[in-house]
Amino acid sequence: MKSRAELEEILAAQRANRRTLSPVPTLRKRGRDLLGVLAVIIILVASGAAMFFAMQWTTPAPARTETTSPSVSPLTSTSTNISPTFMATPVAMKVCTNIPDGRLHVRFSAGDGSEVRGYLTEGEAVQIALDPNSELDSQIIKGNLWVRISFPVAGWVNARYLCKSE
Repeated sequence: MKSRAELEEILAAQRANRRTLSPVPTLRKRGRDLLGVLAVIIILVASGAAMFFAMQWTTPAPARTETTSPSVSPLTSTSTNISPTFMATPVAMKVCTNIPDGRLHVRFSAGDGSEVRGYLTEGEAVQIALDPNSELDSQIIKGNLWVRISFPVAGWVNARYLCKSE
């Protein structure tokens, strides 16, 4: 059996040995792991940025047009009101926003919340579209009559901005 002094020497040697095997190798391994993860993140970000810019450069930009929405209130509108029974045959009408150089939004579907498909200028002639029963293709949304037009841009417009063409 070893004496207490020998055991203390062995314990001291082990402690000294533990100090020389400091956590540096562990930190080095962790550092390499962190560098690997960082490299992967950088590669992913760079490839995402490359894809974004490639799409931006290869996709044609849509034609930019000034969007001036008619701001005539229903109470002050001087255009002719159109009732759904007004038209039994295709009728040509014109845009009457009563705004100089005004533009009327043509939408994909009836209602102010629908996306804009195109624009019509003040005084431009339009062709009202009819449904298969030769009746006016219209919808009333939030108290406003919306009619489908077929020319020059197919879509939906608020009927209060249309008037009879002379």
